[in-house]
Amino acid sequence: MGLRKTPEEKQENPLARIAKDKLKQQASKKGKKVAKKLAKKGAKVAAKALKSAGVALAKTLLSLLGAVGLPLIVIVVGIIFLVIITSLVTSFMFGTGDGLEGSERNLHNYIVEQADKTVDMNSSIQRPYRVPHELIAVVIQLDAMTREDEKKVINEMSDTLSPTFIEGRYNEWTEKKTQVCEDGNCKPWSDVNRTDKWVTKLDDVDFWNGHTTFIHDPYTTEWETNTKITYRTDTWTETETYQEKVIEDYIEYVEVARYEFVDVPYTEMEYTYIEKSPGIYIWIQRPVTKYRKEKVLVIDVVPIERSEQNIITKTREVEKSKVVEIKTITKTRHQKFNTTESRTEDYANFDQMLNTYGLGMNDKRLIELNYMFSNGTIAYTDWLSGNANSGFGTDFGGFNGTIIPGNGVPAQYLEMYLAAEKKYGVDWYTLAAVHFVETGFSTHATMVSGVGAQSHMQFMPATWVGWKYNIGGGLVSSSLDITSLGVIKSGNGYGVDGDGDGKADPWNLSDAISTAAHYLSKNKYATDPRGAVFQYNHANWYVEKVMKNAQKFKTEAVYKPADGEMPTITDGDFMRPAAGPISSGYGPRWGKLHAGVDIAKKGTVPIVSVADGVVVRSYMSSSYGNCVIIRHNIRGKQFESLYAHMTHRAVRDGQQVSKGQFLGNMGNTGRSTGQHLHFGLYSPNWQQHANSLDPLLYIPLK
Repeated sequence: MGLRKTPEEKQENPLARIAKDKLKQQASKKGKKVAKKLAKKGAKVAAKALKSAGVALAKTLLSLLGAVGLPLIVIVVGIIFLVIITSLVTSFMFGTGDGLEGSERNLHNYIVEQADKTVDMNSSIQRPYRVPHELIAVVIQLDAMTREDEKKVINEMSDTLSPTFIEGRYNEWTEKKTQVCEDGNCKPWSDVNRTDKWVTKLDDVDFWNGHTTFIHDPYTTEWETNTKITYRTDTWTETETYQEKVIEDYIEYVEVARYEFVDVPYTEMEYTYIEKSPGIYIWIQRPVTKYRKEKVLVIDVVPIERSEQNIITKTREVEKSKVVEIKTITKTRHQKFNTTESRTEDYANFDQMLNTYGLGMNDKRLIELNYMFSNGTIAYTDWLSGNANSGFGTDFGGFNGTIIPGNGVPAQYLEMYLAAEKKYGVDWYTLAAVHFVETGFSTHATMVSGVGAQSHMQFMPATWVGWKYNIGGGLVSSSLDITSLGVIKSGNGYGVDGDGDGKADPWNLSDAISTAAHYLSKNKYATDPRGAVFQYNHANWYVEKVMKNAQKFKTEAVYKPADGEMPTITDGDFMRPAAGPISSGYGPRWGKLHAGVDIAKKGTVPIVSVADGVVVRSYMSSSYGNCVIIRHNIRGKQFESLYAHMTHRAVRDGQQVSKGQFLGNMGNTGRSTGQHLHFGLYSPNWQQHANSLDPLLYIPLK
């Protein structure tokens, strides 16, 4: 605890111990075979390390030596320098593959193979965001990782650090209009014809050390004019008249006179007797035709063949043709996009992964140095110093409901942790972690350290009652009543009365827990949890151990919101994830797909799982903020639900959750424009926007 040393620290400076352990582990890990390679290549690579690492090496050495007293520097500096150079050489070899053979070469090849799988290597868009294989190499070569299966770590790193791409569809349309002129006679311009061309552009990408947002602003180009001249031959038929000379044959009839004798009739009267009655005859006169020959003139018409020349008028069909110049003027314009990008450096995901392996600041500094030596660009430790919270710091905002701790935390202490959290703003799981690291939840035999730190939370008496009472080494006179509130106030101590019995007794568990919260609060836990824990015990290994266990206790607990504050659990396949109206629906928004719905409500709004399932990912995203993805199997069909922008995450990867189980509170983390829940539903799994579904079709949100 603050201003005290543990027995281990008194015996040997932890930095020296870490340095020696590292050198020993380095030799045992690589064995004789790699050691020989290092011996052969060591001089050249070490020289390159000093030249290339430069400032980074100096910075790391100064950082590592910062807590070491001057007499110890002479002893430790050589060890640390050898550790760093050995680590640089090893990481360089496994990053480049230079000089590796056999199983080491196979391991290098496996690292490259898994790094390549983090993106589509055929995509020029995705390739720049590939997880660097050099980064994986420097982590697995770290001595602290010798206890881990190398391929398991490689796979976990490539999976955890794989970039997440969010793409949008954009219309790069083309508009055309034309005008046709024939022999200088121009027709009106045609209507504008638009041809759509939808293209995929990258909108957002989360990668191992940051986030990039791409803004695609549309603009319309000026009209481009293209003139094309062609020719056409027109043909047609016309009727024309013409004159022609012709010789025509004809027959002419001529009269020819001649004489001939003909019988010419004439009449004479003749008398004859006729019997008028029997025996009585009478004479009668009657005409009789007679003929006499007479000479008569006869005119005959005789045909005579003749010919003559004439000029006649005729008609005929004549084919005509004409060459026509056709000028086609085409005007074209396009919709294009000006793309700007905004990059934010963010190592939250990377840091969280390293924390799961229990790596401390010295390990992280060494990783950064090794990666820089491999020509990588990284500002990890600078980022850490500016983002000390790492997800801690009263992020539950005063949870209203029931918390059921996991198996690692004794349930009987939770009420005391929560009371201290409420009063001092220090997370209950951090208090539990301090309690666990200090005394194993009050199970140590004497609960008094070799330097005099005492009781459940290991306070030096002078820290508890006030350093004006210090008689040496943080101890106070045995006659001083350190439980007296008046004495503590006068000495400006940290001890507080946690249970209201009028005393601040370090051996009273409620008082001890409340005092720990008070001490962390005074050391700016709300803004710098790691810094506050460092003040509790000035050692990086201590900070890492407390924070790792705090994260574990936090995510292993089950949170049940108070009745009336969470949506009603329904009988259907899915239930509503949070109370509140929909502020933005599924579909096109701002020129791209909004692959989910936003639910917004003021106050402390719990978010719950929409169905039974298993947590496939619980992480901090620079875009989604605190985000949880849960896989469900609904009547034989797989779905995944996504919950983003929460204030915190109350579940961990691999955890089984039930329908209606608390996941976190509605928040404004990540890229968000106000407190809300972004809820997405996917099938069969979350994969950018490719598998997104409209939640309104499955869940009664209206």
